[in-house]
Amino acid sequence: MKFTLKAKTHTLKGNISLPASKSISNRVLIIQALAQTPFDIKNLSDADDTRILKKALDRNDIITDVGPAGTAMRFLTAYFASRPGEKVLTGSTRMKQRPISILVDALRSLGANITYLEQEGYPPLHIEGRRLSGGEVTVKGNVSSQFITALMLIAPTLPQPLTIHIEGDPLSRPYINMTQTLMEHCGAQVTISGNSIKIMPGRYRSKSFEIEPDWSAAAFWMSFASLARKSNVLLEGLTRESIQGDQASIELFAHLGIDSCFEEDGLRLSKLPTSETEEWNFRNHPDLVQPAVIAAAGQSKKFTFKGLDNLRLKETDRIQALQLELTKIGIESQVEGHTLHVRAQQASAPETFLESYDDHRMVMALAPLSMLFPSIVIDNPMVVAKSYPAFWKQVEKFVDVRPMK
Repeated sequence: MKFTLKAKTHTLKGNISLPASKSISNRVLIIQALAQTPFDIKNLSDADDTRILKKALDRNDIITDVGPAGTAMRFLTAYFASRPGEKVLTGSTRMKQRPISILVDALRSLGANITYLEQEGYPPLHIEGRRLSGGEVTVKGNVSSQFITALMLIAPTLPQPLTIHIEGDPLSRPYINMTQTLMEHCGAQVTISGNSIKIMPGRYRSKSFEIEPDWSAAAFWMSFASLARKSNVLLEGLTRESIQGDQASIELFAHLGIDSCFEEDGLRLSKLPTSETEEWNFRNHPDLVQPAVIAAAGQSKKFTFKGLDNLRLKETDRIQALQLELTKIGIESQVEGHTLHVRAQQASAPETFLESYDDHRMVMALAPLSMLFPSIVIDNPMVVAKSYPAFWKQVEKFVDVRPMK
């Protein structure tokens, strides 16, 4: 399926309802599963990734297929390894290409029995769950912070303290801090000192939790607002007190023409003048790269995107995907190591459809181009359900969205 997008207006005005944070929801679900008594989770994400994780935790199937849900794969690997029982954990074709050996090696050092069923170092996995020991593990920090989070989440259930030593500067450090905050909310003792994390043994307390709106999703609306002629949009429910690192989108999109102001009911977006040349380091905020790249390209802005260390290992090779789609709108780009340079050129209407690459964030990043051109076509648009099922319902407030066969 493809969607044709035609802007109804080039003035964005109104309220946007954001989804609940997938990142927080998935962490809280693991904590809930490890707690001895259930507790209430309010505003749980309805994203496909969260539904997949919750289903896996609620059922006792021997074979669990997480599809494209990377967070579920990492968190369940650690969870199943630390719980009695035999499991086979598998996923989509792309999931079988995403490395997991860093996490598996760390779990094996704690006593886990995990076997690769196909390619060494990649899912699917055969897991014989057992009681793991504590101790010390060393984990490379330059691939995914989710490996570190997966170990952190199970640590309070281990019989001895667990110390995680991180090699190098870890990617997405704010997500590690988020995990610490959520664990401590439920009674865990977590100490982070430099690149070492120590978690004491104990029990998670059952304590109700309300999930925040998703700041990663907010960035796509900042991109929409930046490419519209005028903007006066309220992103409902966002507050200064967020535990999500992607609140940094406020500072980022100030470089891309958006003024963000907190109000009683959320975050108000309006237009802001900017300079022609900008740069930003995305090492701690990889989920903000795609909306920022499209916003910069759409504004004919020269922009340098640094710290893209692990973007080739996501749902797709996001660096390559962005370069290919930029070419379709006449924008040249260049990659140097982990840096993407986007040239200041006038964007032109694409002559063909824009590709999703089965990546929810690619689709949501491309949609704001509807503010620039008479129409655009996006392939496989419903992949947004992975993180933001109501995305198109919100987009239809400003854009005519029509399905094509």
